[in-house]
Parts: sequence; structure tokens; C-alpha cells
Amino acid sequence: MILITGATGNVGSELVKQLAKKGVPLRVVTRDKSKVAHLDQKIERVIGELSDEATAEKAVEGVERIYMFPLIIDEDHHSNTMLLAKAKKAGVKQIVMLSSMGAASEFSKIGIIHREKELLVEKSGIPWTFVRPGAFMTNTYQWCESIKSAGKVFNPTGEGKVAPISPKDIATVAAVALTSEGHEGKIYSLTGPELMNVPEQVKVISKEIGKPLECVDVPTATAAERLKELGVLPGSIVEGLAAFWEHMKKGQFASQTPDLEQVTGSKGEIFSHWCAEHKDAFLN
Repeated sequence: MILITGATGNVGSELVKQLAKKGVPLRVVTRDKSKVAHLDQKIERVIGELSDEATAEKAVEGVERIYMFPLIIDEDHHSNTMLLAKAKKAGVKQIVMLSSMGAASEFSKIGIIHREKELLVEKSGIPWTFVRPGAFMTNTYQWCESIKSAGKVFNPTGEGKVAPISPKDIATVAAVALTSEGHEGKIYSLTGPELMNVPEQVKVISKEIGKPLECVDVPTATAAERLKELGVLPGSIVEGLAAFWEHMKKGQFASQTPDLEQVTGSKGEIFSHWCAEHKDAFLN
């Protein structure tokens, strides 16, 4: 039995699909049962908060491996610590945790938080595998509102490039790590097959949705202030994003790794293909 936390997220939902297709016994844990109502009835469900002791115990009972989506907005690490303690007691054999390439960086505040989560897993004594993706293709969803309302994307990263990766490819690496041997103690840093800046990504989206789009450069401080005004993210996370934008603008994330191809045999989904599959998200 494999437990999937974060089963309704971009990566978790793809991972559930892939493992279910292979016939792997699965259990998901979620706060909102309506979000997993569409899943095959063979997939077990635990409804509740992992910060709750009873929920955590029920979630890990009889589980051999866990895909762990760590709660970043959980500064005291209570939920993650609770899950790991219960997993250790239940005899879980492996944790595959979704982390971030920023965990290897000293100047990424968000990466530092991910590294703190990794250390919790390491200290638990449970064999582990860390999946560290770079920029998600789904990060472009943050542009949906301005694309729909104004036909614009506001860009605080200049010409800085990243190699965006599809959540499907991240999930494939996690699936391999969860269902085959030899991945304990491994760190997989994942990037997509193309180095792209924001203007290049906007051009691809524009072509796929058949709508002209304008990419407008904005200062980092302006973009950060707008995020703070929305009140969706804590100030520390916004500051971390602002720092990331500045480093990206300087070209410090313009790199690619071989790990995706080494684990899966594939270089990964290209951005235009992903956009074609998800173009409805950018349309009115």
C-alpha cells in the first residue's frame, strides 16, 4: 500500500493516475472529500488534517511507502513531524518527498524551507528519496487572470531562463521511485527539455490559445507588492519569490540536469505540448 499526500495537487493528482493505472494499492489523504470523489473506488480515502493525530495514524496504517507533499506554510513543521512520527511507528519502509531544486541553494528562502523539510525526513530514520524539480510548467497558471482580463503577462524576471517541467514528468519520477528498488538515499534534481524565459513562454501560450498577448516587464518590488496585497501568501514566501525572481533575472537558474532522462528514459514533455493540453485554463 502506498499513501499519497497532496493527492489533489498538480503532481499528486498525476501520480495517483499513474499508480492506479499500474494497479498499485493506493490510499489518499485529503481535507476535502469532494476533490477525490472522482477517483476509482478501489483507492482508499482518509479525510482530515494530517496535523490531527488520529488522522495521521489512520493514514499510515498498513502503508509501506509514502509520497510526501510537505506543507510549506507550516513554519513549526507540526504536520510533517506528526506524519513522520506515525510513519516510523507504523514501519513505513520509504518516503518519497517532493522537494525543490532550491533546497540545494543558500540564497533561496523557499529552498531553505524545503531543505528543513528534507532534514526532518532524514532524521526520522525512514529510508528516503527526494524529488527536487525546478520551475513547474503549471507556474504559468499565475498569469491566467491577467491573460483573460487584459491579454498581458507581467514579468519580473526579465530575460532570465529556466527549464520548466511538466508535473506529469515529476510524477513519473516519483512513481518509479515508489515502485522499484535502488532509489533510497537518492536526490533527483529535475528540469524540463527546454530553457525558456518568460517572453518565450508567453509566445507559446499566445500561439496555442490563438490570442495576442503582451509580455510587460515590471520591477521585482512591484510584483512582490502586488502579491502581498492579494494576501494569499505569507510575507516570508513572497520575499522568497522576490529573491528567486532577482536571481532568475541574472541567469542563475538557466541550467538543466540529466536526472529525468536517467530515471524515466525520457527527456520530458515540451512546453508547447503541455500548453496545448491545458490551454482552456488561459481562455475565458
